Amino acid sequence: MYQIECESCPHEWMLGSAATQIQKSRAKLAEYIKANKEDIVLIENCTAATASVIRAVGLRAGDTAIHLSTAYGMVKNCLLYCAAATGANVVEVKVEFSCRMAPVSRNGHPLDLVLAKTIDEAISKGSRVALVTFDYISSCPGVIMPVHTLAKVCKSRGVPCFIDGAHVLGQLKLNCFALEASGVTFFMSDAHKWLFSPKGSAILWVSRSAQTGVYPSVIGAVCSNSPATSFHPDATRGLSDFELRFQYTGTRDYTPMIAVSDALSFRKRIGENLILGYNHGLALWAQEWLSTTWRTEILVPPECTAAMAHVRMPVQWSGAAVLLNRMLKDKYAMHVMCFALPARVHLGEAVQTHWVRPCIQLFISRNDVLAFGLAVQELAPRCDSVAKYFARWLAISRARKQLRATCMAPVMAHKITLGFCVAPTQPVLEQEHSAHELVDESHMQHMSAESSGVAAVAKYSAGSLGSGQSLQTPEHLK
Repeated sequence: MYQIECESCPHEWMLGSAATQIQKSRAKLAEYIKANKEDIVLIENCTAATASVIRAVGLRAGDTAIHLSTAYGMVKNCLLYCAAATGANVVEVKVEFSCRMAPVSRNGHPLDLVLAKTIDEAISKGSRVALVTFDYISSCPGVIMPVHTLAKVCKSRGVPCFIDGAHVLGQLKLNCFALEASGVTFFMSDAHKWLFSPKGSAILWVSRSAQTGVYPSVIGAVCSNSPATSFHPDATRGLSDFELRFQYTGTRDYTPMIAVSDALSFRKRIGENLILGYNHGLALWAQEWLSTTWRTEILVPPECTAAMAHVRMPVQWSGAAVLLNRMLKDKYAMHVMCFALPARVHLGEAVQTHWVRPCIQLFISRNDVLAFGLAVQELAPRCDSVAKYFARWLAISRARKQLRATCMAPVMAHKITLGFCVAPTQPVLEQEHSAHELVDESHMQHMSAESSGVAAVAKYSAGSLGSGQSLQTPEHLK
């Protein structure tokens, strides 16, 4: 509907209608996440939001940026890129999980204590901690993190705190006022993952005190200097500089941002509590039933679970996990996120473990979970057998290759040359020599070249070709 409106009169749409409707979406979102409208902007995705935030903190040489090991790959990449360009340092805090407790550090200590120690160590070395970032709900695994506790650690040390909430909108109830009170400076979330909004819609919330330096990836705001090709006054009236910067970022499709309003209206008709309650309840039931059926384990306790279940896969080999995921798609048209976790030190594990992350939405039922569980139960033993024999074959193949390389080492220990020429052992023939003499001289040169060629082969086999050593001509060729 919105795209039809846009194409029917693009000029008026971009400069008036779209901008006005985006303001309505922002107003609804502000109410939904308990925030001031002036502190929220709509943006295309969390990747763009991350770039805006990291540029805003102004990394400098010697600065430190800290993230948890659960950080999404895009966030890590963006931090590493900006740190490399400025000479800053990026520090990672390891996180581990257990079904008996909230996420902890690698040694089993509480995350907030380890984060505090990491910040303090950087400061003691004279480094400015420019940013600390962590997830509200991580991606793989999709675990609710102790954001308020971690944010308070940052606030007590005057460090900006950036929360990646890509999976939060539509999974949990949000309160940005409470987040800000705990010490959160920046918060972002996608609207297309769980809120039922189209792809290309996300939010960026910024504390009022930090908005001055936050700009979009693309600088736009007005189309041109001509009044006829700029925004309708009603579309920008009363907006702050922060809001205006994100109002227009070039010719693009703004309909997903406008559709956020419709997604929120849809959720209101069904009932927000009903949606959240159904998804959370089915996720808890799913991981209990799957872990019992597969005789495995659940990754985290119920209080760390929103609408994504986490169950250990009934396989032993990493290749089996990959194969099982592929077979679920090919045979049963089932897509589920599979991932591996490093050995959990605080639990005494020595090898990595493999997990699935079924996502629960209104269109998923218990029957879907049952079908998924039985499909995995059928395919897992076969996948494990294939992976086991492949691993053995690979080990034997590598051992044979190593043995072959060891045995061939003395033979192959030579220097490679692209070629060599044989200098004639006889002087160049003069033109006045007779034909008979030419034949005799040619024969002598041929024999000399043949002798030198044999000597070269002998040097190659002995590994001395090109080493400066000389080999005597064999006696039978003299």
